[in-house]
Amino acid sequence: MQNTLVESPIWSVGHKIAFRFFCAYFVLYTFPFPISIVPGLGLEFYTNLWHLIVPWVGKTILHLPYEITVFPNGSGDTTYNYVYVLCLAVLALITTIILTILDRRRPNYNVALYWLFVLLRYYLAFTMFSYGFAKVFKTQFPFPNLSRLMEPYGESSPMGLAWAFMGYSTGYNIFTGMGEVVGGALLLFRRTIMLGCLMLIGVIGNIVAMNFFYDIPVKLFSSHLLAITLFLLAPDAGRLVDLFILNRPVPNRKLTPFFPERQQRIGRLIVKTLVILYSLWGTVQISYYTKKNYGDTASEPPLNGLYRIDRFAVNGDSLVADSTRWRQVIISGYKGAPTLSIRFANDTLRRYQFEPDSATSKAVLYVRFDTAHKHHLTYLRPDTNSIILRGRINQDSIYARLQKQQIGNFLLVNRGFHWINEYPFNR
Repeated sequence: MQNTLVESPIWSVGHKIAFRFFCAYFVLYTFPFPISIVPGLGLEFYTNLWHLIVPWVGKTILHLPYEITVFPNGSGDTTYNYVYVLCLAVLALITTIILTILDRRRPNYNVALYWLFVLLRYYLAFTMFSYGFAKVFKTQFPFPNLSRLMEPYGESSPMGLAWAFMGYSTGYNIFTGMGEVVGGALLLFRRTIMLGCLMLIGVIGNIVAMNFFYDIPVKLFSSHLLAITLFLLAPDAGRLVDLFILNRPVPNRKLTPFFPERQQRIGRLIVKTLVILYSLWGTVQISYYTKKNYGDTASEPPLNGLYRIDRFAVNGDSLVADSTRWRQVIISGYKGAPTLSIRFANDTLRRYQFEPDSATSKAVLYVRFDTAHKHHLTYLRPDTNSIILRGRINQDSIYARLQKQQIGNFLLVNRGFHWINEYPFNR
């Protein structure tokens, strides 16, 4: 007869101290989840409070050589993020010390552990749904646009290389996305938590590796997701060692219903079903909207194309240095988010966010995340293949006449899939 593993009624001192710290830290880290899944609750106060605390800690306590003025954005590895994590760790440590003094006689935290696992399971599952459906609908990694295809291979950043690699293949996006979705779904049921965690260790572990080795600025967040996965798997660590390494029989884990009454169990099932369906509906809806407006099938910007420079002048001077003279302009992206890339005569490339207004024939250029420094241009279209740009960039007056070029046949776009390759086609 096989033994059944049950929770110990008496925890060791070390076990209780470790739980107090991790419980406090993970609750602080995941907050305002699960409140945040309901829109319109007005949690700006909480965010604004941290926007005051973190810069103050950086300046007053850590004495950083610069002030923290960049708040969380497309990068999750800002100075703000590191100081924020440090603040959470200190708060969790203080909470641990207080609870160790005031609550030292408590024999165990089995009930608190149950609810902490519920919080972390749903937090991790819904996060995996968000990232997974972004890959299934192929919105996180779009196909390399014209600007990326025209960029010299060696000029791409490690992150840009990873984005181009992932964005090329729809099938690989769906494969990796389904790994995240299925792994997250398995966490929603106690009987499949272990399987879900084992699956997500491989999935999230690969994400963490890409973030570190391709310098993708989501290192902190992905590392926390991996830590949460390992924490959820920790109660079964001994059983896994016995099964996979020591070749020993493994006892069943007793899954006693937390709500013993039938009505309570029915109510829990109804609430759980509604929460899951609400989360899935919201995630799929956002993914579909993003795919429609920013995915591979989204509309191109009105001036999309590759242009050579027929005439160019800076401050009325057409004989300018190679570092200033334009050689080529690439307008690409999506109708709702176009970009304009300038290739200079010395072959360097500068990319701008581009906001043309066809009603006024005016346009705005700015470097991404630097909306404080916008450059205003006007444009004319003498014919369908020409654009004349005039305006100021920094302190210089710019004049450029652009002539549309025929886009070549990119091997990356046209190579396709082959069942049979008599020789390696590695170019």
